[in-house]
Amino acid sequence: MSPARHTDQYAEWGGHILFLALLGVGLGQVLSGSAPVAFGGTALVLGGAAAVAAWYVYGAVTIALDRRDRAPRWVVALTVLWIGLVLLSPAFVWLAFVLAMLCWRFLPLPFAVVAEIVVAGTSISATLMHTPQTGVGGVVGPVIGIATAAAVTEVYGRVSVMVDERDALVADLLATRQRLAQQQRQAGVLAERERLGGEIHDGTGQSLASIILLLRSATSPETPADRREVQVATALETAQAALVESRRFLRGLDGPELDSDGLIEALRAEVARSTDAGLPAEFRLDGTPVPLPRDAGTTLLRVAQEALTNAGKHSGADRAVVTLTHLPGEVHLDVADNGAGFDPARPTPSEATGAGFGLRAMRRRVSECGGSVSVESQPGDGTIVHARIPIEVPD
Repeated sequence: MSPARHTDQYAEWGGHILFLALLGVGLGQVLSGSAPVAFGGTALVLGGAAAVAAWYVYGAVTIALDRRDRAPRWVVALTVLWIGLVLLSPAFVWLAFVLAMLCWRFLPLPFAVVAEIVVAGTSISATLMHTPQTGVGGVVGPVIGIATAAAVTEVYGRVSVMVDERDALVADLLATRQRLAQQQRQAGVLAERERLGGEIHDGTGQSLASIILLLRSATSPETPADRREVQVATALETAQAALVESRRFLRGLDGPELDSDGLIEALRAEVARSTDAGLPAEFRLDGTPVPLPRDAGTTLLRVAQEALTNAGKHSGADRAVVTLTHLPGEVHLDVADNGAGFDPARPTPSEATGAGFGLRAMRRRVSECGGSVSVESQPGDGTIVHARIPIEVPD
């Protein structure tokens, strides 16, 4: 239960205690003889007080059980019983303060205003009837007290509404925060899944694809015997490299970071591996090599691996050219083949085989380095994969 709900309960219990206390004070004045009784004697006053107390307790229990639709009728009946009781003795006039609060809280505004006037008029009339010598204070006092009770009740009601609105706002904010946290967790899971998928595809996946091509060529009857031995040895080296990279990946490390010289040698090795696997390839270097940004070398190597693997597996190409070009402020990589080509606007990804993931991972890696990837191809006219990554020019 919120602190605001505790405050409502404390206020209601305070009202109950105040009403019963004032009723008890009035009875004490009647029994002690300090307050006059108009007619019927003490027994009638006791009966009337008992009726008022019983009706009040009934209403308090009803409201506590959240049956507030009965509150207006209860307040009206309680006011009528109080009028009868105060006509018997002025000792119960001060109950008007609590009645004014109840009328203002539970009755619709027009009826509440009428009820306040009735309660004030009854208090003044009873005071003047039982004690005619009462001065101006006996008239002004009840009016001020009842007006104050109505004002306090109005302020409390508005504060209660504000508290309810605040609680609703806080609950909405908490729910929104939970939804955002859930969305962030889901986004984090998806991003990590994408990253892991890219690492596996670009690392171990490319190695396995190369091994398959090498072994397929090595087991072909058309392959010369000396070439078979080279292809099997290359497949073994590729498998060992894949094992090393997998262990590095499991330790939470990315692939090797390559500088310009390391990238050039790695590209030459990939070209040689492609040639051994049955796709003759050539490496070309244009421009003067310059230091590369962090991860740029690894990214360009992954692009070359993916493009050569796709050319060997899908395009039916018999020749490929890998060109690394250094220009002022940027480095370019082109992988061209003379295969069957395809329509880049209508790729044919397959979730079952994983086809199409490589190009997506390639674009993601290059974009993380601030670069871009373009694919130029058309059916029957080969394919060119172009990657561009900006670099800082040394002073």
